[in-house]
Amino acid sequence: MMRMNPIILFLAIALHSCAPTEPTIDFGKAECAHCRMNVVDRQYGAALVTLKGREYVFDDVVCMVHFVEKGTVAEDQVAAWYVCDHARPGALIDATKALYLTGPAFRSPMRGDVAAFADEAARNAAQQAEDKSLDWNSVRQVLTP
Repeated sequence: MMRMNPIILFLAIALHSCAPTEPTIDFGKAECAHCRMNVVDRQYGAALVTLKGREYVFDDVVCMVHFVEKGTVAEDQVAAWYVCDHARPGALIDATKALYLTGPAFRSPMRGDVAAFADEAARNAAQQAEDKSLDWNSVRQVLTP
């Protein structure tokens, strides 16, 4: 049986503990860090994790974008951004890799009216003629006050 070097084991544990963990949103009980509304809509919730591991939850991606834009948390302190997958309500996905739609059919809590999708097939299935496709950078531009 092979023995693992204690130093390598310590470093592996230390590096793993520094990685941001996926946050959880306690829908119906959690309060939006930006607007203080209860986070209830599983299709539009969002969250971020800081480099220090602090989690913030939001009722809409617009609140998350405004929270960072306002400087409550500096952007360079954000380790990970998450949004709920509109096609799988309550499932968090990486906001920077998600595919988005905006349009009149997407009436989110704070009227950001942007829905996130984990993959192109789900986004295409939900897209209507008047909807506009966005990526993370476009979402941030559209939602920045």
